[in-house]
Amino acid sequence: MSARTLVVYMKEMRDSLRDRRTALMVFFASILTGPLTLILVAQYISGLEEKASLLKVRLVGEEHAPPLVNFLRRADVEIIAAPADYEARIKEGKLDAVIVVRPGFHERYLAGEGATVDLVYDDSRTESQPAIRQAERLLRGFNRETGTLRLVARGVSPDLVETVRVDHLNTATPRQKGAFLLFLIPMFAILSPLLGGMTIAIDATAGERERGSLEPLLGNPVPAREIVLGKWLAAWTTGAVVAVLTLAGFVLAASLYAGRKLATIMQFSWWEFGLFVAFVVPFAAFTAGLQMLISTYGRSYREAQTYVSYLATLLSFVPMVVLFSGLRDASWQALVPVLGQQMALSRILRGDGVTLVDWATTSGIAFLLAAACVLMVSRLLGEERIIFGRA
Repeated sequence: MSARTLVVYMKEMRDSLRDRRTALMVFFASILTGPLTLILVAQYISGLEEKASLLKVRLVGEEHAPPLVNFLRRADVEIIAAPADYEARIKEGKLDAVIVVRPGFHERYLAGEGATVDLVYDDSRTESQPAIRQAERLLRGFNRETGTLRLVARGVSPDLVETVRVDHLNTATPRQKGAFLLFLIPMFAILSPLLGGMTIAIDATAGERERGSLEPLLGNPVPAREIVLGKWLAAWTTGAVVAVLTLAGFVLAASLYAGRKLATIMQFSWWEFGLFVAFVVPFAAFTAGLQMLISTYGRSYREAQTYVSYLATLLSFVPMVVLFSGLRDASWQALVPVLGQQMALSRILRGDGVTLVDWATTSGIAFLLAAACVLMVSRLLGEERIIFGRA
């Protein structure tokens, strides 16, 4: 890097640090938003797991079902009498699920006839799902026990009914299950360089063009490519710094759950942080160059900001598409910008690991595209319509 490029780089960095309002916006919008969102999601999941771990049911008509009550007590389930207005409370979200025993249940049960209970719930509330599933499991357990006892009483082996026994063998590790919960980290790892370098990338191109300071700057006896290189390095630096700080925030957020139940799936340590940084910093070089290229076509700061916002929207869809489309890992994905980084970061979270080839491929393409963007911006700054064209 030449001394002239360094001068441009230092000038752009000083200008960005002077704008405190923009720095605060980037700080709150990127660095804090991701970790805070992860904490809120983790708190929500923790609350659901705590509900599921508590063996407790609300029952109406307990006196009509002594066998069911006996089964629940033997299973160490806490039985709570539901209030008379349980339906209204379920609709209001104050109750999750209520088992209602109909009159005549005990008589029909003793006669070997079909006895019915009602499970009242509102499945539109996500927080009610653990209680609903728990009540369903307990009722299924009561049915199995009753059916088994009736078969044994008639001299029939229960194995004749259950001809195939299913043993569930889940091959997913806690890390792989936790990768779904931690999907926010790859998403913010991709978006944070974009948000971090956006201000400098726009101001160094469209901003200079709008203020009319681009002509005297290019009038200096310095090749345009050296000026563009200094501006790009400044945008890359800020984007990379914001990304690193955002990822460090995720490490701190995950450490808050050490020693808790979620610790087995909330695994994002400094080791994963280092791997993420290795992929994200080269990616920040590409996003900085692409933003500068897009912003060069903007005749004003506001116009360029609109163009770059389209890019941010497009990039934000990639993690969501990968998450919900069920796209499987493939070697060709490393050749596609954004998608290659997303798949590599997801593998790191799942504990599947990445190779040096994965890093070299994604990073090499990112640097090549960044260099192409810098060269294109240098050529555009030699055109009169770009230098003198203003809003």
